[in-house]
Amino acid sequence: MISLVKSAFYQRILIFFGGMTLMLGPRAVAQKPEIAPANRPTIGLVLEGGGALGFAHIGAIEWLEAHHIPVDYVAGTSMGGLVGGLYAAGNSPDEIKEFVGDIHWPGVLSGEIPFQALSFRRKEDKLAYPNRLELGLRHGISVPNGLNSGAAVGLLFDRTLMPYYDLKNFDDLPIPFRCVATEITSGKKHVFEDGSLAQAMRATMSIPGMFAPVQHGNEIYSDGAAVDNLPVDVARAMGADVVIAVYLDTGPVNPATLTSPLAVAGRNVSIMVAANEQASMKNADVLLKADVSKFGATDFGKSEDIIPQGLKAPKPMRRCWKNMLSTMRTGKHMWRREPLARGHMCRCHSS
Repeated sequence: MISLVKSAFYQRILIFFGGMTLMLGPRAVAQKPEIAPANRPTIGLVLEGGGALGFAHIGAIEWLEAHHIPVDYVAGTSMGGLVGGLYAAGNSPDEIKEFVGDIHWPGVLSGEIPFQALSFRRKEDKLAYPNRLELGLRHGISVPNGLNSGAAVGLLFDRTLMPYYDLKNFDDLPIPFRCVATEITSGKKHVFEDGSLAQAMRATMSIPGMFAPVQHGNEIYSDGAAVDNLPVDVARAMGADVVIAVYLDTGPVNPATLTSPLAVAGRNVSIMVAANEQASMKNADVLLKADVSKFGATDFGKSEDIIPQGLKAPKPMRRCWKNMLSTMRTGKHMWRREPLARGHMCRCHSS
């Protein structure tokens, strides 16, 4: 009898407190106090253009992650825009390595559609006229505006960036991102910050002569190297307090290589691009120089050899550079989510 009374008593107590919990809602449940993280300077990562040499950026990102240096903004041009876009979209350095390693670069760079994918009519044309030069006939005979239409590259980007097909603004990526292209009708710089991420990445690496430019409305975009190959100013405009720029150091020019009209023309373009990089190199807070002097801009099949050069780039550090980075490092398990206190910053470069 006593046990029955006790049981009924306890049931009433449970019902009472259960009702109070429902009425009070979340206030009745103990909440963890919110701890505001200490402030730290926001960090922008800037990646230079340079064709296949840009694979070194993957190694530089790998080093930053290994040392728990968080990145708040990413800006890049050409191949720097490709690597930076993939990283900003949430891919790890290992995933980016896998991405570039799995690409059949001769096929992608040739722009040629595989024979198996052609329609029956096009297969017949291919067998009857076995050449790669395509001529336009609609408004008279015309040649293409690039050796490569860029269709294969575009499809590759579309497939890889499918999760962001309806992206409205590049600030909505895991890491806010910008890439630079040249609007060739006006000759002005264009910074992509919204719209199709795949199209923006395709535009920033539309190397003149190699890839056809990207047309959007009345504007035509090509590779951004001509106007801002190391977009430190873009990262600043995004809000970065500290800018880490990765420079692709090709070393001194060997005069023996300048023996053809094409080589001389290429060298002239390199000089013009280098001119727009000088101010950016001075304005970066930290300049990492990746030694890629043993490679060429068209060595797309040598990604495994070029990537480690970026990993070695941070080795020649000055003391103030080390001190700056030490203030930005975060804990082993929270390095991306728990910013550290803002430290003294000084502007210096690796030698």
